[in-house]
Amino acid sequence: MSDELRPSHEPAMLNNSDLEPAAKDERFLPLVVLGEMVIMPHMTIPLQVPQGKSYRAMERAWDEDHEVLLIFVRENELEGYKSSQAQQLPPTGVIARLEEFAKLPDGTARVILEGLHRAVIHQAVQIQPFYRVSCLPVHDSDVDGMEIQALMDTVKQQVDEFVDHLGEVPQEAIQFVHRIDRPGHLADIVTWGPAFDFRDRLDILNTLDPVARLRKANMVLARQLELLKLRAKIQQDTKEVLDQSQREYFLREQMRVIRRELGEDDDSDDPIDELRRKVAELKAPDYVKNQALHEIKRLAQQGMNSPEAGVIRTYLDWLLNLPWAEEDHGEISIVEAQKVLDQDHFGLERVKERILEFLAVRKLAGNKMRSPILCFVGPPGVGKTSLGRSIARSLNRQFIRTSLGGVRDEAEIRGHRRTYIGAMPGRVIQGMKSVKSNSPVYILDEVDKVGTDFRGDPTSALLEVLDPEQNNTFSDHYLEIPFDLSKVIFIATANQLEPIPGPLRDRMEIIEIGGYTEDEKLGIARGFLVPKQREFHGLQPEQLEITDGAVLKLVREYTREAGVRNLERELATLCRKVARKVASATEPGAESGPERYVIDTDDVATYLGPERFTFGLAEERDEIGVATGVAWTSTGGDILSIEVLPVKGKGGLLLTGQLGDVMKESAQAAVSYVRSKADQLGIDTNYFEEHNIHIHIPEGAVPKDGPSAGITLTTALISAMTGQPVRRDVAMTGEVTLRGKVLAIGGLKEKTLAAHRAGIRTFILPKENAKDIVELPEKVRQDLNLIPVTSMDEVLQIALTHPAVEVIKPVATV
Repeated sequence: MSDELRPSHEPAMLNNSDLEPAAKDERFLPLVVLGEMVIMPHMTIPLQVPQGKSYRAMERAWDEDHEVLLIFVRENELEGYKSSQAQQLPPTGVIARLEEFAKLPDGTARVILEGLHRAVIHQAVQIQPFYRVSCLPVHDSDVDGMEIQALMDTVKQQVDEFVDHLGEVPQEAIQFVHRIDRPGHLADIVTWGPAFDFRDRLDILNTLDPVARLRKANMVLARQLELLKLRAKIQQDTKEVLDQSQREYFLREQMRVIRRELGEDDDSDDPIDELRRKVAELKAPDYVKNQALHEIKRLAQQGMNSPEAGVIRTYLDWLLNLPWAEEDHGEISIVEAQKVLDQDHFGLERVKERILEFLAVRKLAGNKMRSPILCFVGPPGVGKTSLGRSIARSLNRQFIRTSLGGVRDEAEIRGHRRTYIGAMPGRVIQGMKSVKSNSPVYILDEVDKVGTDFRGDPTSALLEVLDPEQNNTFSDHYLEIPFDLSKVIFIATANQLEPIPGPLRDRMEIIEIGGYTEDEKLGIARGFLVPKQREFHGLQPEQLEITDGAVLKLVREYTREAGVRNLERELATLCRKVARKVASATEPGAESGPERYVIDTDDVATYLGPERFTFGLAEERDEIGVATGVAWTSTGGDILSIEVLPVKGKGGLLLTGQLGDVMKESAQAAVSYVRSKADQLGIDTNYFEEHNIHIHIPEGAVPKDGPSAGITLTTALISAMTGQPVRRDVAMTGEVTLRGKVLAIGGLKEKTLAAHRAGIRTFILPKENAKDIVELPEKVRQDLNLIPVTSMDEVLQIALTHPAVEVIKPVATV
């Protein structure tokens, strides 16, 4: 039989005489389950036992030799034993003598159990009407030695210390503990003290080695003694603090009474009266003053030394230091504002025009019109945040900037309730306090990077802040009274529009800031970046000159961005290297260098090493199956060559170049369109069944997606199948339908800039995008031949060097 409980097929009543011993001294005893009440050897405990298997087990033991086996688990943990699923018995129990078994009228029994010694439990041999198990008694071995005696003395001393902390312990019990001379017996007896919980007692019961058992008891007593000492120290410290606070309070009250009797009462020394004076002088609405007076009344009732006083004082400080009243501002000058904007930013004409319009309305209408919420959307480094600074300068207002990138807690915007420890207002109210003005220019940076988690949705909290119809009564959780934000000029910035939730986007006026052209970057570098970096590095204009050719080389081959942030870093690197040479030349004994350093195109590689990027260039000659397309990227635009290669096969279509799903669908639509026009294009009807078509778009490691390469894919397909070369100086963009219609695309500015930079002369675009041509830089409009088209027939007539007659003729729609 295994060590598991399992159903027995023996008769329900089983006597010891019917069993064959499994080992010497093995016993077969009725099982009594006592739950979480552990009875150790040498202990005598009275109990009242209800009806059940344990009752029947003791009833049988009373008729036999009065001995039972005690285990300490809940009886319901053995209920599974009734089924075929065996349950594991605990490893150790206690053999106990039944000193008394008296049946009571209510069906229970009053018993007295005396623990004798431990027993190792083997297995169950009977289930009904009670459990009977086989076990082997375990007796403590005799151990002695100085180390064991020292351990016993330590435990007895710990018991004395424990009794000193608890008190009201009978002296006889303490003397009984001191008379114990065996380590196992001592460990068993001390576990009955309150320092031990059920787990500790069970652990010591299962430890058969008496010395190890005593060491565990020593560790538990030591831990509990440390907790008792620490608890006593905390209580003493708390009592001393409270006594000191009460003493100070009574002394202050006595001093006030004495001063009043002497006629020397000076209200300026009373902090409560000082707070009342500040409230009276505060320029704020009545509801703010009423709230402040209410908090002062609470503070006076509780006393300055109450635990709540610090919270109330902090709240009053916020109320008294916020800019509740409107501040006067100087006259708005449109001419001066335009001058400031032109000084700080090159280009961005549409954005400047919108800002000047806002200022003009503000000048004429005053506060009749609520301030609109502007949102500048554009790639990094194009000057979104610095535009806010310029607006503040032009208006002569204070400037605040709060970065919302990574904010995931709604309390960052609305603040915490005062019920929390360390509560404080949200970032909006904190910013208003820092500038001491209720009408600053407030930049909410990176509003598209606000996150959401279990702490709330910060973007939802921003809805009230950025709604001109609601923010005049903005409610912060900490203040709990309205604060007027309607006079604040809020400006949000974002890199992308898509992550901003729709309700929040609806409350803002979106102003998109695209990337800079090469000419604009050159102008920014010449007018802003180069003088700024020369000054930062301690160089004079006559000591360093960076030519326009060098700046263009930096733009094209050392940076790849829509803004100018990396361009400024590269210019700073050039200035650092020149500054080192200038500084070295001034030291004694050093070789003198030139008085003026001129960095031209050929000198850039000497200072910065080989170029890091290459920008797309037009093909060197007209080729068959290769068409030039353009793409929009987060760093501007770039051109890409689409290659088509038909090979002998079974009509398969292979797409490579890490294409997205939309671009794959565009390629499939292009193949379907060409197949439908095969007769008019002079392509054999069996051509598609006898050839595999491989479409590849370099660079293969860069993901590409979008429908705007549709006409480029179709042109390259037709060129490869008809043998007609595609003009190398033509670039194109547009989505194509199965009927050959050319649909509108986005990012026209960036795409035309990339084509212009690559040396393209003719640019094909959808006719629906012709309205956007006026938005393009003037140089691009002058140098590029921009041709709007509506169908693939027009595209092929322009793009192919010798278009077939069938291509030029009008084709009936499918």
